Amino acid sequence: MTETTYRHPSDGESIRAFIKETPLFKNRSDIEFSRLYNLCQERQYDQGVLIADARKKREGILLITSGLAEVYAAGFQGVREVLEFAGPGEIVGLASISTMLKPTDEPVHTVEISALETTQGLFIPYSVLKELWGEPSVQQYFLEKAIFRLQDVYQSLTEQMQQAGWIEQQKQVFQRVQDMMSSPLLTVSADSTLEEGIGFMARHELSAAVYVKHEVPYIVSMREVMKAIAEKHPLSSQLSAIGKECAVIKRNAFYYDALAIFQLKGDLRHIVVLDERERPIGMLTLSDVLKQRHRSIQHLMKEIQAVGPSTLEKLSGDLKKMASGLIEERASIRMLSSAMTPLFDQLTGKLINDAVKNTGQPPCEFAFYQMGSAGRGEQFQMTDQDHFLVFERNGSDEEAYFEKLGEEITSLLEQAGFKLCDGQMMVSNPIWRGSVTDWQQRIRRWALRSTPQNILYAYNFFAMRWLYGNAEVHHDFMKGLKKELEHSGVLLRQMAEEIRSVPIPSIDHRIRSFILREGKVIDLKKQVLFPFHHALQISSIRAGILEGSTADRIAKLTEKGKIEEDTDLKESIDFILSLNLQRKQEGTSEVRPDQLTSREKALLSKSLETLRHFQQAAVREMGV
Repeated sequence: MTETTYRHPSDGESIRAFIKETPLFKNRSDIEFSRLYNLCQERQYDQGVLIADARKKREGILLITSGLAEVYAAGFQGVREVLEFAGPGEIVGLASISTMLKPTDEPVHTVEISALETTQGLFIPYSVLKELWGEPSVQQYFLEKAIFRLQDVYQSLTEQMQQAGWIEQQKQVFQRVQDMMSSPLLTVSADSTLEEGIGFMARHELSAAVYVKHEVPYIVSMREVMKAIAEKHPLSSQLSAIGKECAVIKRNAFYYDALAIFQLKGDLRHIVVLDERERPIGMLTLSDVLKQRHRSIQHLMKEIQAVGPSTLEKLSGDLKKMASGLIEERASIRMLSSAMTPLFDQLTGKLINDAVKNTGQPPCEFAFYQMGSAGRGEQFQMTDQDHFLVFERNGSDEEAYFEKLGEEITSLLEQAGFKLCDGQMMVSNPIWRGSVTDWQQRIRRWALRSTPQNILYAYNFFAMRWLYGNAEVHHDFMKGLKKELEHSGVLLRQMAEEIRSVPIPSIDHRIRSFILREGKVIDLKKQVLFPFHHALQISSIRAGILEGSTADRIAKLTEKGKIEEDTDLKESIDFILSLNLQRKQEGTSEVRPDQLTSREKALLSKSLETLRHFQQAAVREMGV
């Protein structure tokens, strides 16, 4: 064991009381227990310190009484592969007992162990273990520990072998933007003329010219140049007269992130790549992206644009097949979202266009919003419908028109494979459509009468994302909503009370062995995802963030300083979403930790703890 990282705990009595009830020391006389205990050593490891070094010879084991230790393999270039967590009642250093049973002078390289939080326990030297080793109850105790540890190891090895081939196949899918872009970025000066821009593109065989003005990249494509010439712009006019601000992406973004940007902007052909300091360093074209795998996504985009009543069923099947294929390939949640959400959004937008054509010219402008998983940007498969409508003004003509439009939109989406919402939270229901003023009054009523039903409505409503319609209506709606929320503290407080009543579970380390071995079940949807999303809504609303995907909200909260570091939060929600998606394929949202691999157990424990802390912070902000 490492000799320099621990200290003597201030509260040794708690360690002594815990140890006395463990199978190693239970049922011993006070005299015998004291004798053995005095041969051991009480230890405390502060958060982050090393408990056991892989390169140093072990001299005993540590029986943990409080806290949490992380067991990991130190890989290439210091990369950690977490194997498991060890909490109260667990032993660290179990494998090293082999050196006690069969001493050797050869170096033994094994796992490393560090304190994930302040960890206390009793260090039991091999001399004490040798004295106890002949007792049947002690042998049975260690045999049980070894069996469950061995089970975890086999599960982990099996999973790694199964994934080895898959990882090799996924190299292109996991490709970063920096591996696809052309670099360095060639630019012209901001005051270049059309003639100079044309010459620049011809010399370098480019389809667009980029110039930087006030640290912002602008682009002029050959299409804009030809259009300007057709409109009789003189060749001596400046490029800046027809330049547009570039679409941008970070260099460490994934292939699917870039593809999503191209999908959302149908006429886009170029994206400027930025480094970590927001400096333009390269160019990514649509053709660069389409050279990668899953070109069928581009085919689906064209299929969506041309879809009609006779082809809608086929398109629905193709989308489902694409989603299922990505899930089977074990694409990451981020990639699934980047690939499928824009496709579902594009299809929904196309069907709304068709619904408008079928219903006739609207009497005023309107905006359409997604809710639920679609609103959160987590629509990995075709989900139930959750949406609402906001229109510019109220009147009998408007109400009659949008009633017909709402029914038409809902019907077309159902034909496409999006099932009807069991709770009728759809634009076909008058509760979920109205003018800007109607919605302000509706929020006011929810605040004044915070019934369980109204709180449920509010949760779904605030999982909104603007998808289609007039930007001015959207702006007015958001402005009115913010104004109304300034006087709706009761509603937010009631939502926070509801959140507090459903705490995200944590794997209680004091009874960890029972949880992992006696079939405890966690409902990922009801006990984890819903409480987290509701807590995120509360924090977002308080920060003035009323719409957007989960990733957008976390990013904006980080920008506003409400979240110090968002990496752990993003990774935790991604893992829970991924695990839930796996379970959903089997028709459930429940997971049994005892059926997970060691690594999955460790990630689950860490993710639950991270999301639970976020939930608790959101509740504290409300003073609940």
